[in-house]
Amino acid sequence: MSMKVKACVIAALTVVSAPAFACNGPKTLFTDNFREVDASWGLDSPDVSVEDGKVKVKAQPDISNLLIYKGLLFSDADFCLSSRMPNVVANSDNTMAGPIFWAQDYDNYYMFMITPSGYAEITRKVQGKWIDVIPWRQDTNIKRAAGSTNVLEVQTRGDSITTFINGAKFQTVKGQVPEGGGQIGMRAQSEKDQVDTWKFSNLKVTDLPPVDASAATNPPTPVAAPTPAAVTTPAAPAPATTPTPAQ
Repeated sequence: MSMKVKACVIAALTVVSAPAFACNGPKTLFTDNFREVDASWGLDSPDVSVEDGKVKVKAQPDISNLLIYKGLLFSDADFCLSSRMPNVVANSDNTMAGPIFWAQDYDNYYMFMITPSGYAEITRKVQGKWIDVIPWRQDTNIKRAAGSTNVLEVQTRGDSITTFINGAKFQTVKGQVPEGGGQIGMRAQSEKDQVDTWKFSNLKVTDLPPVDASAATNPPTPVAAPTPAAVTTPAAPAPATTPTPAQ
C-alpha cells in the first residue's frame, strides 16, 4: 500500500472513530473549551478546578456542585456538554452528572442527569423543591465504562425540551421556559460514602437545527415506562442538597 493511500485510510478511520459532536445549528451562540477560566462561571469552590480543557468536579460525599454560567441567557437553543464518568465508583446508582438549563438561580432550574449504572432523568428544581419531569429510567445509549465520555444534548424550542444521549433521542417533554430565557450550567453529585470525580468538556450552544417536517407531522406516541427496579427510594439517586453558592 502506498504512503498516500495509507494516509487516506488513516484519515478516514480517524473521522469514523472520532465521537460525533451534536449541536450543529447554523449559528454558534456560545462555546467554552475551558482552556481559560471565565469569571462568569464563578468557579470559586475548592471542589472544582479547570485543567486540560476540562472542568473537574470532586463533590463531597452526598453533596452536589452546581455551576451556572451567568453571562448569557438562552431560550430556543441546542446545548451540548460532554460528561466523563468517574474512574472509580462504589455505588453506580448514587452518583450523577449532567447539564443544567433554563436556570434562573440556584433554586430554580432544569437538569438532565445520567449515572454510571446507565440511568437518566430530567428533573426540575422549583423554589428549592424537586419535581421529577422524567423519573430515572435505563438507557442503553449511555456509555457506562469507567472513565468513558457521554455527549449530553438539550434542545429547547418554545416550551418543548428534547434530550439526547450520544446522538440518540432520550425524551421530549413540555417545560416552562423562564421569561427572557434561562442560564446554562453543569451539575455533579457524589455518592453517599465517597468523593466521585466527574469531568465536563466541549460545552457548545448553537441555534436550533431545521425542523424535520415529517417528524413534526407524525410525532411518536409517548410510551410510559415503569420506574427502574434497580433504583430505590429516595429516587435513584435522590438529588443531594446543593451547597449555598459563595457570594
